[in-house]
This record gives sequence, C-alpha cells and structure tokens, in this order.
Amino acid sequence: MRLILLILVFVSSILLASTTASAGISTKKHDILKIIGTTEASNGKFAGVEINGEDYGWTREGRNVGKYKIVKVEMGKVIVDSY
Repeated sequence: MRLILLILVFVSSILLASTTASAGISTKKHDILKIIGTTEASNGKFAGVEINGEDYGWTREGRNVGKYKIVKVEMGKVIVDSY
C-alpha cells in the first residue's frame, strides 16, 4: 500500500512540475511515468520504469529512459530529470 502511495505521489509531482500557470486550458501533452519497482545490486541501483505505456525494463541510475534521465533511485522512489 505504501509503495502504491509513493508511486502516485511521484507521478503527481512530475505532472505538477511540468505544468505552467495560465488562465486558459492547457494543451500541453503530459507524460505518464509509472514505477514498476526499484532494486539495489552490487553493480548499482536500478529502477523499473514505464513511460506512456512503453516499458523500459530495469534501468540503472544515471541512464536515460526516453527523454528522461534517472537521477536517483531510492527504495520505492525514483527521481528523474527531463531534458
């Protein structure tokens, strides 16, 4: 249950961070990021990530997934940066 809550908070924060304040209706397309899971191995930290239905599988911290870079992986939480 806590993992689902963390995923929802993460996705909500990504969506809020990418929106702009305006009085009109936003037509900007929002990406939907889904965390499948996180893990730590001897060769690095990994995150299972799905973006807009495309599964990127287990990707190491510091690598790119689509137009995002996985900046930090913590247990149940992934921080990404768009470029």
